[in-house]
Amino acid sequence: MELYVNSTWTECYANECYTAEAIAWSENGNRAVICTTGETAKEADDKLMSALCELKLVPETSIKEER
Repeated sequence: MELYVNSTWTECYANECYTAEAIAWSENGNRAVICTTGETAKEADDKLMSALCELKLVPETSIKEER
């Protein structure tokens, strides 16, 4: 499985909320998009990284090092 997370994908929709996305896909061609929203871009990104850690898609230690 490959996982792509890019903070530049965080966008504001209709001036109401920010959405952050991560895309995962397998060698078999299956893919999934994980999205979170927040009142700020940072909040949306933080929620996304927390969700990815909770789902065990990224190690928690790497997230703590980035912050």
